[in-house]
Amino acid sequence: MGLSTIFLLLYVTSSLRTGTDALRGQVENQKLSMKVEELESQLKMYENVKNEYLAGQAPKDEVQEYEELMDKLTLLQEDAKTEKERLIQEARENGDKVKALNKYQQMVRNVLNANKMAKSKLINRDDLIKEQDVEIETQETEIADLNKDIQNKKQLIAQGEQKIAVTQAQLQKRLTELRVAYKNNKLSKQLFEQKMAQARADGNQKVAQLNQVNAQYQMQLNQANVQLGQVQGELSKTQGMLAQKEDEATHLAGALSRTKAETGARIAGLESGLADEKARGAKRVASLQEGFAEEKAAMAAGFGKEKAAMAAGYGKEKAALQGALSDTQGQLAKARAEIEARKSVAGEIQKGFAKAGIKADIDLQTGDVVLDFGQAYFDSDSDRLKHEMKGVLEKAMPIYSRSLFGNPKVSDKISAVEIIGFASPTYQGRFVDPHSSKPADKAALKYNMDLSYRRANSIFSYMLDEGNMRFEHQRELLALMKVSGRSFLEVMKVQNRNIATAAEFCKQNDCKKAQRVIIRFNMDQKK
Repeated sequence: MGLSTIFLLLYVTSSLRTGTDALRGQVENQKLSMKVEELESQLKMYENVKNEYLAGQAPKDEVQEYEELMDKLTLLQEDAKTEKERLIQEARENGDKVKALNKYQQMVRNVLNANKMAKSKLINRDDLIKEQDVEIETQETEIADLNKDIQNKKQLIAQGEQKIAVTQAQLQKRLTELRVAYKNNKLSKQLFEQKMAQARADGNQKVAQLNQVNAQYQMQLNQANVQLGQVQGELSKTQGMLAQKEDEATHLAGALSRTKAETGARIAGLESGLADEKARGAKRVASLQEGFAEEKAAMAAGFGKEKAAMAAGYGKEKAALQGALSDTQGQLAKARAEIEARKSVAGEIQKGFAKAGIKADIDLQTGDVVLDFGQAYFDSDSDRLKHEMKGVLEKAMPIYSRSLFGNPKVSDKISAVEIIGFASPTYQGRFVDPHSSKPADKAALKYNMDLSYRRANSIFSYMLDEGNMRFEHQRELLALMKVSGRSFLEVMKVQNRNIATAAEFCKQNDCKKAQRVIIRFNMDQKK
């Protein structure tokens, strides 16, 4: 149970570790992918900035210089590609030469190994011959000892035979003395016979003992002769083997000598070929190195010039881009400041109008004001201000003027105040088509534009007469005022131009809303 729990924990730990490593790898891959995408986006942005700069802002000579630089870079890339292919081909050829040299070296190693094996065999033969020489020497010593022992045994046998002869001579002498004594009657017959028997018994016993000793010596002599024969046989066999090994050693020595001679010749030939190949390779390498050095120096010089030219070009381009970027940032800052100022002015106008109960459509982003004159707008084909319209102007313009010139932070940026008139898109019961080339339509368009201007001018003229209106900052306002009339197309998007009557056109489009007067202020961004 305990082991099962341990194995389960090990398995869970390993699984968690594997999962953690995989998750870590996925996170790293995601980070790398995001980084690559970010770099690609940056490259695209830089490429777009460069293209836009070259297309719209760069001088012609700079564009031409850039194109020439790119052409040179393309040529350098092609040269580098050709040089790379040539170096790859030479590297392949050098690789083949290295393989051939390795093959030669392997052949030399094989020859040397064969010589080592032959020498090893000779050494083994010499060792065996030495062992057999020792064995022969041992056997010869043993034979000499056996011969010496045989000679000793022969001497002992001879000595035993001499002792037997002496004993037999002593026995004959004793028998002769007993016979003389008996003949001279010095002994009785019985005693004579007893002593004769005793003498013969003693002599025979002694001779038997001596014969037994000689027989033992003879048996030992025979055994030594047998052993000597065996040792001599072994000696002959060992000498035969020795002769055979010596013949083999002589044969191997001859073969080794021949192999040495052949090997020496082959090694000499290979070394000669290798030396020639090395000399050719060294010469080729020196030539290549010399060529590489010259080409490297030339390429380095070329690259150095191109690099300096590119650096100078890129430096100019970078400086120009930085300048353009700085100008753009400055313009952007001014534009933002103007937007904030316009919002501020629009807010002031809105609050002032709301407090005075003046109805108007105020664009809180641009500050454009469209006064709402209600039903008291210009009559058709008329530029005469109605009484109600004058009342609206008398209440609205002081507030408008104070909003523009009452704040010193804004007033010095106001460069113009424009009254823009827009007339109806219809004339004499039909739609005025600005895109038409018909004389009647052109005459209608001219009349419409004139009416737009006259209505704007009527408002300006009323404001200009201090007998009609007096308000704070009136002179600053009038000094910057401009009057213009514009086409209704600026405030109306016409979907269908093929409409027969004005009534039908105004039914589909808000003609009343197109008739308006816009009071617009401009800001000089240079201030």
